[in-house]
Amino acid sequence: MSFPAGATNAHGSSQKVRRAISGRITDPNGALVVGATITIVGRSSHTTVVKKSGVKGQYIADLDPDTYDVTAAAPGFKTVTRSTGVLRGSHSYMDFVLYPGDVGSPRIINP
Repeated sequence: MSFPAGATNAHGSSQKVRRAISGRITDPNGALVVGATITIVGRSSHTTVVKKSGVKGQYIADLDPDTYDVTAAAPGFKTVTRSTGVLRGSHSYMDFVLYPGDVGSPRIINP
């Protein structure tokens, strides 16, 4: 019998537990930003995950517990970087509003 990632079998052994981070990318008017690049970098693990926002402006990534720097970027918009912790047993939500401007003009938001 197999178990999904993070499940515990009847003998108490478990597989590696991964948790998710997800969100939506919009512009200041609430319009969806499709195809934005979301780059997620683990501070301790130095793991990098790159995702694209879908047709509803949403992204999701399965991650190991860590603190992550999450960057959202799209052509014609300023790049935004924020930080979040992903804890065991949790799901983190991180929406981004991308403002028009130079791609080379980063906007860093620290919680």
